[in-house]
Amino acid sequence: MHPFVGPAEGMKKSDAPHINTDSSPLSVLMLFFTEIFHLLVEQTNAYYQQHLDRQARLSCRLPDITLPDMMTFVALALQLGCVLKDTLRDYWSRLRQLHNPFYGETMARDTFLHILRFLHFADNSQ
Repeated sequence: MHPFVGPAEGMKKSDAPHINTDSSPLSVLMLFFTEIFHLLVEQTNAYYQQHLDRQARLSCRLPDITLPDMMTFVALALQLGCVLKDTLRDYWSRLRQLHNPFYGETMARDTFLHILRFLHFADNSQ
């Protein structure tokens, strides 16, 4: 087996000018995921618009999802696996025996469910 030693030239400074030896692991990770998050925002908003265009009646248009919304959604979706509840709505429940303020303080339930419903990775128009 041949060990991988990377490209002969190394990373070019122009590829990631904000990354240096003092950079956090998160900033390096975001190099890979920022483009994916942008794609998710773009395609989710486009899919929602296509849904509205197919509606026979006019409905109240919700605001477009933003990059921070999508990043928060993904973080919450990962967090959901750490605390298991019976239904998705239970994470936002105000019932005393179920209440956990973390979810409601991080993102509104309806915003989370809206993103979940229209989450899209591909362009349907192509």
